[in-house]
Amino acid sequence: MILLVLGALSFACEDDDDGWHFNPVCGNGAIDEGEECDAPSLGGATCESLGFSGGMLGCTLACTYNTTECTGGCTDLCTEGIARCQSGGDAIESCIVAENGCTTWATVACEAPTPFCVTLDGEPLCNEDACAPVCTIGARRCHEDGTTRQICMADGEGCPEWDSSPCPEELPVCRLDGDVFSCDAM
Repeated sequence: MILLVLGALSFACEDDDDGWHFNPVCGNGAIDEGEECDAPSLGGATCESLGFSGGMLGCTLACTYNTTECTGGCTDLCTEGIARCQSGGDAIESCIVAENGCTTWATVACEAPTPFCVTLDGEPLCNEDACAPVCTIGARRCHEDGTTRQICMADGEGCPEWDSSPCPEELPVCRLDGDVFSCDAM
């Protein structure tokens, strides 16, 4: 019996130059670095602090929270799969499902050489300047609806955007020959 106890202790202790030191392990009842909990210790966490309305929080054998006995669900903060530029314009926020089953925003910073978050065709992307690469200033096109002339111009902040001008009702068809627009009858 004594050999069994000494053998078990040898796994939890380590000899180094300073002597014997205890190596924390999952299952020792104390929350160590990298552990959410270590039964019976939950570190003050409750089902409520994890976003549930009630229930009994537990701890798994892997020293992670067991929320299977938690009740009530949680408050979803967003719709899964949606992405947007963070309000500061320097990060992309994506709606993900968190460990507790609720949706929340996860943030990924835009870093050099593309430090600005811009929206292009409804999707956020990190870009080298604060303007989305919508078009090249001076470019011309007929809109896909076939009835609108468009010229790429700088907006109030100097960013490129399409400026639209519809063809008149009597000449509704937009045509572009080189850089020259015309509106023609059908």
